[in-house]
Amino acid sequence: MLHPKHLAFKMANKAGNLLLSPPFGGAGYFRNHGPRTERKVALTFDDGPNKPCTEQLLDAMGELGVRGTFFCVGMNATWYPDLIARMYTEGHDVGNHSHLHRRMGSLHLGMNGDHIDQSEHEISQIIGCKPRLYRPPWGWLTPWEGYRLTQRGYTIIGWDVYTLDWCIPEQDGVMIAEKARRDTRAGSILLFHDGYPV
Repeated sequence: MLHPKHLAFKMANKAGNLLLSPPFGGAGYFRNHGPRTERKVALTFDDGPNKPCTEQLLDAMGELGVRGTFFCVGMNATWYPDLIARMYTEGHDVGNHSHLHRRMGSLHLGMNGDHIDQSEHEISQIIGCKPRLYRPPWGWLTPWEGYRLTQRGYTIIGWDVYTLDWCIPEQDGVMIAEKARRDTRAGSILLFHDGYPV
């Protein structure tokens, strides 16, 4: 039986995922898919960069000639600037995923966007320009966070194909790929991870 504190946390987490995350949450700020008329999909990766995961992923994508979008945690960018530079040089999009990957930044009222700005600064110092795409940690987006991001010129990216590749114990890769394939439609944005958040 769960301790009342753990049960309350679990219930709050479920409510937050339902109300604040794609495909239903985010107060209309999310772009959860591209045009449904084009046979294209977007591969997106959260929580990196990390070694060796991101390195191996970039190697594989390079061999296949595939490009993706990496939503990078600012603190991880300070640890692995070489991987951020490599992503950008190899033609991938580098997006902002907050500085420390904490949900609380999005939940705070007011105009404090330090979690956005710090990560933006770290990434822009490496690639020479500001990232224009943002994905909130855990996908939790409040209306006031959406406003903060649009005021800063960000496009907020959600997803319509959610994988459980982040789960511990690790899920079977073949099963993850097959479920993602079944759920994918024209214009889908697929969510994967290239490491654990800090």
